[in-house]
Order: sequence, then C-alpha cells, then structure tokens
Amino acid sequence: GEDMDEGFDMDRERDMEPSYAPVSQQSLVPSVSDPNLWMFSCPTGKEQELVYQIMNKCVAFAKRGRPLGITSVVSAQTKGKIYVESYSEPSVMEALQGVRGVMLYSMTKVPISDMTTVMSVVPKKVPVKKNDWVRMTRGHFKGDLALVKHVRDSGLKCVIQCVPRLDLTLGDLPPDEAKIRRRTVKPPQKFFNAAEIAAVGKHLLRQRFPGLSDVMCDYFDGNYYSDGYLLKEVTIGTVVKPCTADDPPTLDELQRFRRKSRSGGGDGDYDDVNGGDDEENEGSQLAGSLLSELSELQGKTGLASAGSNDRGLMIGDTVEVIEGDLVGMQGKIMSLDGTTVKVRPNNDAALAELGGMDEVEFLMNQVRKYIAVGAHVKVTDGRYANETGVVVAVESIEGEEAAGGDCTAVVLTDMTHKEISVRISQLQESAEIASGQDTLAGYELHDLVVLSGGGSANEVGVIVRVGREEFTVVNNHGIAREARPEELRGKRNKPSDRAVALDVQANQIRCGDSVTIVEGPHKGKVATIKRMSRAQLFLYSQYRSEHSGIFVVRSRSCVLT
Repeated sequence: GEDMDEGFDMDRERDMEPSYAPVSQQSLVPSVSDPNLWMFSCPTGKEQELVYQIMNKCVAFAKRGRPLGITSVVSAQTKGKIYVESYSEPSVMEALQGVRGVMLYSMTKVPISDMTTVMSVVPKKVPVKKNDWVRMTRGHFKGDLALVKHVRDSGLKCVIQCVPRLDLTLGDLPPDEAKIRRRTVKPPQKFFNAAEIAAVGKHLLRQRFPGLSDVMCDYFDGNYYSDGYLLKEVTIGTVVKPCTADDPPTLDELQRFRRKSRSGGGDGDYDDVNGGDDEENEGSQLAGSLLSELSELQGKTGLASAGSNDRGLMIGDTVEVIEGDLVGMQGKIMSLDGTTVKVRPNNDAALAELGGMDEVEFLMNQVRKYIAVGAHVKVTDGRYANETGVVVAVESIEGEEAAGGDCTAVVLTDMTHKEISVRISQLQESAEIASGQDTLAGYELHDLVVLSGGGSANEVGVIVRVGREEFTVVNNHGIAREARPEELRGKRNKPSDRAVALDVQANQIRCGDSVTIVEGPHKGKVATIKRMSRAQLFLYSQYRSEHSGIFVVRSRSCVLT
C-alpha cells in the first residue's frame, strides 16, 4: 500500500521519539479516531496492479490541486481483495471511480476489531520437492516423519512414503467399540507385512498406485503399501508440512524409518509378498545415508571423540584394553584426565609383566567398559534410562569401529522381566532395583481407568505399573495386560470414591474399608479396598508383591472387618 498523507508519517515519527515513554501494545490498536478501512473485491491476481493504479490517480489529482481524501490503499494477504483507508466514505468512492477491475458494489466496511487482522503477515509456504523430509499434521500420523516420493498438481499435492500405523484388531470388535478404538487409540508404527494380513484371514490386492504405473503395491483397507511403507497422496500445507531447520528429522525417527533388507540382517518379518527382492527401499536408503552423514559429522566435530567421554567411563569402572600391546587386559580405572585414563590391572600376572608398575596410562579410545554376564546394572542414559536388571548376554556390534568397539548388553529388567538391548557404555553396575515411574501422560499408579480395545465397552482396570512408554493394568476380570496411554479413555477415581457396594452380610462397604475375603482363591486374606467398579473390588494388600499388591474380588465374596 502507499501512504497519501505526509502528516501520518510525521505523527508516527513523533510517537517513536525517545523522549516519550514506551507505548503499550494496546494503544497501537486502531480506534474510532483513526481512519476507517473499506474492502473491495477485484479479480484474483490483479490486487497489486490496482493498488498502483489508484496510487497514480492520487498523485495526478494532487498535482492538479485536487487531492483525493484517502490515506492509503493496501493489497493484503487475502486474494481478490484490496483495502482503502480514509476518513470519509464519499472520498473512497471518488478515488475508485473509473478504476477498471474494482467492483464498487462489493464495498464493505471493515470493523475496527478486524482491522489488525487485515495486516497480519502469513508466512510463505515452503515448496517441497522429491526426496524432501516432511511431517504429517493430521490423524494418527500427526508428527510422523514422511518422505516425498512425487510432487503433483504444481506443488499443491504430493505422494509421501511413511511407516504405517495399522490396527488389525478393528475387524474383530463390535462396530461401536471399533468406532471408539479408531478414534481414541493410536496404533504403533510397524512396517506392513502381507503374511500377517493373510494369517488373520484378511484379503489384499496387488495393483499399481494411481498415476505411478511403475510402482506395484499391496492394496488393503483403502490404502496402498509398497516395500512395507504406506504410499499416500496428500495436500501440501494441510496434511503435511516441510521439516525446517528448527524441526529436523531426529536420529530416532530416521532409525525407525529405515527398513533394512533381509540380506542385511534385518527383521525378516517385514518382507512383503513381492519378496525375493533383497534391495533396500529407496526411502530406507535415504534415511540410512542421512544417519551416516550425521555420524560422520559427529566424528568431525568431536562429538564422538575420546575427549568427550561418550563411553560412560567413571573412576572405579572395570575396563578392557582393545588396542595396543596389552589387548585383552582388564583393570579398574584409578583416574581420568581428559583424553587419558590410568588403569590398575585386576590380576597379579599382569602386574608382574608390567615390571612392578601399579598403574598403566591409556588413551580413552584404547579401552572400553567391561561388564560381565550376570552383573546387576542400571541404565544411565538413552531410551531405557533408570531401568535396572541383570546382564544375560553381551554381543559385539558389527561394523561399529567408529564406536570404539562398544558392545551391546542384553539386560533382563527387574520391573517388567523383559529383555532390552543397551550399549555397555550406557550401563553402570549397581545394586539398586528400579521401582518404576510415578506418572505417565497424566496417569498415576493405582488410578482406576477405562480401557479401550479389549473387546468390551465397559472394561476398567487399575494401573499397577507405570513404565516409560506403557502401563500394566489389572482389569475388572483380574487379568493383567499392557496398555499404552492412547488406549486409556480417562480416570474413574472420583466415581470410585463415591461408590457403595454390599458385602456378603449386606453391609455397606466403600473405598478405604478393610475387608476379609470369605471365598475364592484369596479366602482368609485381609485387604483394603483401593478402588471399586460396580460389584468388583480392587483390593490392596501390603503382603502381596505381585501387581503392586492389587487383586480383584467380587463384593459378595467379602465381609467388612
């Protein structure tokens, strides 16, 4: 837009003089004493041209001594609209009279409250091209990483490749339960496997992706899958947005996106029906290439150098020499000094060979942490941080020379009794036993929650373990199962606290009451009512270690004590 009133600029300059106190943001909002704003329709694409025409008309009239009574004209972000600022409506009509392309009949006065919105700056869309990384913005895929395979409709749409989120249990549920689960449960990322689809009795078709004659896909449940990935045509800016410098793909996302070929030792369960092709998918190759570049960059910048002590070494740790003349020697770290460590050998034979030297100095990259099978450890870093357990196996990492020969330990966890794989550098020998987390996604231990996806619309349960990514829940049938936060549909603690049930003698019992079990497998036990759901009591006993002391009994199987 062009300003037509020099006095407006002078006033603005005076307002910005340092002699005045800072002006609050609210005082800059237009008021009734400021010029009004009128909106006019015009052909799309002609907005700036019409602004120049009106400006030239104002200049010409001013030279004749007949200045027009408008202060500015603006072509904002709205397509097919221009805005004229003036104190007088007749002055606006006079200024636009005879300007071809402006639809005078569409004249609309902009309310004062909306005037600031007209000048809001909308960030320019970043165009995407083939092999760009983007993020999904809607549905269950919101936040997921995707790769652009093809761009269509002059950059308005694109075909993306991402890791699917399939829920094969929907077909086995009643329609109402399936509808609730589809809306509330976010399935985990997992590569498409045609063999799994066939195993559950579902059918799929082999056909080409629309518009891509060279790509054969598995067609299942309205979607196309190729090499285990989901292929989908989406709208740029609405369904996907480009990854920016402020939000690049993370290492964890790239590792999840990468799908190794069978010949590369990948998980054979991910091979699809057009198998026999051991070549890695192009998108998986790009993810692997980017991972390699990031690893190389870390090495060049010293992020993975010995001086950064990324090996998790501490004074008192047992280490093993992996380079030099003393390869295989084990000892205890006595001191750390930047890029070097001083080690005291564990056995007398090694001390004798050293000619009486008590300590030997090594470079940091000449040793690695040593943890024996059977040792009780605590995870100090990474995805499984603060987990504890017993090392059941130690495996070397193939092709990881850059990692300094670090090994992977298989740890049987104390809480879940599941095996996890962790680098030795992320472990520390410890007698501590993890008790689990306190909260996850707003849910706490012993919360009464509503479950989805279990085949019953009325299934509830009590949280007996809070993990890093999931809960262990004992449901109203006394069955313990794993549940992710997205499978929970809210707490029911308050209704439980208000609930009243009857025991075998028709006495009223409530949460917090102590009861004695008179029949069933828990007969004779005394426990406290922790939660209630209809006739089901979730009892707590401090003498019971399984499921954090929680077990389920019917109210008619108890008597108030």
